[in-house]
Amino acid sequence: MTEWHLSIDFGTCYTTAATKSDGQPQLLEIENSRYLPSLVALDDSGTLLTGKAATQLAAQLPHQAERLPKRALVHDTAVRLGSRTVESTRLVAAVLRRVHEHALATYGGQAPATVRLTHPAAWGVEERAALGKAAQEAGISDPQYVAEPVAAAAYYAARDGLAADATVAVYDLGAGTLDTAVVGAPQGGFTVLAIGGDPGLGGEDLTDVLREVLAGHAYQRDPGPWRAIWSPDTDAARREQARVLRDVADAKEALSTATRVTLSVAGYPDTFLVQRPEYESAIEPLLRTSLDHLTDTVERAGLTVAQLSAVVLAGGASRTPRVSDLITHQLGVLPRTCPDPKAVVALGALCAEPPAPARPAPPRPGPVPRFFHVDRELD
Repeated sequence: MTEWHLSIDFGTCYTTAATKSDGQPQLLEIENSRYLPSLVALDDSGTLLTGKAATQLAAQLPHQAERLPKRALVHDTAVRLGSRTVESTRLVAAVLRRVHEHALATYGGQAPATVRLTHPAAWGVEERAALGKAAQEAGISDPQYVAEPVAAAAYYAARDGLAADATVAVYDLGAGTLDTAVVGAPQGGFTVLAIGGDPGLGGEDLTDVLREVLAGHAYQRDPGPWRAIWSPDTDAARREQARVLRDVADAKEALSTATRVTLSVAGYPDTFLVQRPEYESAIEPLLRTSLDHLTDTVERAGLTVAQLSAVVLAGGASRTPRVSDLITHQLGVLPRTCPDPKAVVALGALCAEPPAPARPAPPRPGPVPRFFHVDRELD
């Protein structure tokens, strides 16, 4: 049987995987979706749940779920889920195992020839070792590691035929983080020249902004029902909050292609209308900050934007039309994108040159304080 290869992009909020046997890499679908939530939940029997089952349990019992196991892997040896303490590597292993086993089933139980795991370029030996331990617990032996911006650049290089010595700036706005990087291929195969970004800025911040826009409309109509949702600390209130946040996140996604969305909120008989210009105006300060990180990273690589071969987009939140508009107007270059930027890293990991032995990551700048207000009272 023809050998095949697997890549897993274990993201902050979503995990994406791709396989390759003959021809181009193909995205792996789990539960009829290309994007498996990275969220993990622990049920009453002590079983770790992933996918829809985990999402449903987390909506009912938030204290029994870890929404961001990738961050936990780096910052916490273990986390508390309900009344139990669970090692962070077990949480990550649960997601990796789900993907690996689904891929195995797709190929009739035949083991992949290689498994490539992507990781932030800022991760060093210790973080990669933790990811490797989780992979081993998931039944994945001897994985190869590919830095996320290297994978993103490799995807666009393969698609667009970039020159062998191309220098590429990567703007990766995911659900939970902003990662910027400059990668070059002076001798074939991309390597990281500089990194930057903001681990506290991502698509969820854009969701928060849209929620605040919705809150403004709600307060203008009647503040009572909105306060009733967000003020009490009860299971029922948390469930309604989760529903509103899901609806707002869906509306944010829709505004990438639609010019307007309507949202319904409990306690209000009529829906609320939000138009794209209103949303884009609200998120523009955050997006301009994100572009400052990108230009700082280019400067840290000792380059100017004019010296780049390309600026490429990755991460689901980069689909926001205003991102491309601002890069074009502020940097004077049209960024390269694709219909599904969430998938760029997983697909590109299978296009990248075989990973070389790991080297220390370039230094990352310290965090810049950001102050962002979500809940507000309107007169």
